[in-house]
Amino acid sequence: MSEADRSTGRLLWQVTNRWRTATDRALSPLGLTHAQYVLLASLFGLTMQGRSPSQRELADFAGLEPIYVSKLARTLEAAGLLTRADHPTDPRAFQLSLTESGADTVRRTLAIVHGLHDDLTAPIGGPGSAANRQLVATLTALLGPTPSRQEGRSGMTSTETARPPLTGQDIAEAHGAVSALLGLALDGSGTSPHEYIGMRAAGARGPWDGRAALAGFLADQPQLNLSGEAAAEVVDGLAARGLITDGEPVTLTEAGSEALTRLGAPIMRQASELFAGLDPDELRTAQRVLAELTTRAQRMQSGS
Repeated sequence: MSEADRSTGRLLWQVTNRWRTATDRALSPLGLTHAQYVLLASLFGLTMQGRSPSQRELADFAGLEPIYVSKLARTLEAAGLLTRADHPTDPRAFQLSLTESGADTVRRTLAIVHGLHDDLTAPIGGPGSAANRQLVATLTALLGPTPSRQEGRSGMTSTETARPPLTGQDIAEAHGAVSALLGLALDGSGTSPHEYIGMRAAGARGPWDGRAALAGFLADQPQLNLSGEAAAEVVDGLAARGLITDGEPVTLTEAGSEALTRLGAPIMRQASELFAGLDPDELRTAQRVLAELTTRAQRMQSGS
């Protein structure tokens, strides 16, 4: 390769095209393109933050041109993956929401794309390597600050001038990918992820003062996205299968303890593989950051 071929712009263009082509190929069995995935994953991330964005807000968040987002949204709406409704405060805008099918599709694509990301970054040590972290820092510096957004134009304040290294979208994507792994580990066991988490709560946090108390705990976990009624159904199902005690106090039965141990074995192996090679100090830092973000989000929700 000549010096001219080694120019930064040319290399970035070649890498970008190679990654986009690889992503298109990986997602083709699901009928999605890379651009459609970016839009759906971005909408998924905003939805996890409790937001229903307009097309312009989604365009700003995803880093896409509004006219392109409009075209993609129409295609995805026709495929039944999202809906476009009249915006409640802006008659010129549409408000976007994922359908149940769209959310399920995103969860499946996250596992595929994260696996592809591992493969594509393998030549530099994988996503957790120092080389990849330096690459991310370099690309972020080349992108520069995000142009400030005018208040009212996208619903975001003009003080937001740069994308932070870790965003709600990143956290939502990681949560979606890990949740998909849990579903994969439990596939064929006859136990759903919600039931498994309910069993863990019954054993590790119990005993509980009745089924309602355990169901209330599950319903209060925002990451589970369970209504009170759905949480009660999970708990009732565990009791019907003899996995938790049918009365007060509520805790695991002997059969439940055996099932939890059996189901937990492949999940622990999965976790070992997932965290393999990651720096323990960085994991501790990540844990502190996530704990602080959780606390801040809860404060914001309560208005304190």
